[in-house]
Amino acid sequence: MEEKLRAHIDKLFEDAPRTRKAIELKEELLANSEERYQDLLADGVSPEDAYKHVISSIGNVSELFQGLEDLPQESELYSEDMRKKYAMLNTAAVGLYLFSFVLFMAMLMLDGFISSNVSFTSMGLVLMLLIDIIPTCILVYINSMYPKYTRKSNTVVEEFKEWNDSTRKVKSIKGTVIFIGWTFIVLLYFIISFSTFAWYVTWIIFLAGICVHAIIELIFRLKEMKQ
Repeated sequence: MEEKLRAHIDKLFEDAPRTRKAIELKEELLANSEERYQDLLADGVSPEDAYKHVISSIGNVSELFQGLEDLPQESELYSEDMRKKYAMLNTAAVGLYLFSFVLFMAMLMLDGFISSNVSFTSMGLVLMLLIDIIPTCILVYINSMYPKYTRKSNTVVEEFKEWNDSTRKVKSIKGTVIFIGWTFIVLLYFIISFSTFAWYVTWIIFLAGICVHAIIELIFRLKEMKQ
């Protein structure tokens, strides 16, 4: 019966694009279907009824073929307008981070040219941190732009769409966290370097950044394994 199940799925994917993504989806669908079939047998369902139930629960896989081309495509939820808005907001966030850093550097140099009771370096650091709140909020907002996919039916195809939507969100969040982390590491490097002029040793901060990056990757990888 499992061979019959495999033959049915092979037939479903006859018109699918000949791409790596299509092969991976096919294998994932087959593994999921075989697991459901075995679960039904364990519950006392006859092989024939279990086969019919699994087949009926697969749904219309042709809906997924559009996203299986060699060039990556986003789902219909992520329109062209949304991509443009994402790019615009992301660019604005990066610009604000750079502006805050340039402002801090200007205040740092001003501290060396003007003798005053006021510490321009401290003032620049405070201003930089306050400005950085804005791009950080923008990046958080970007990740909330993705609408959550809602299943239209209880089929394997709809489960895959829901999983794909969730995976895209997680990747976006991870990218944002890593971007913010490296931005602050670079800023910290320049702040400490210009404050202490210990350039020969401050490069160690980047080693710490690599460790932080690896920890972030590990956290998200563990999260994926739990799902």
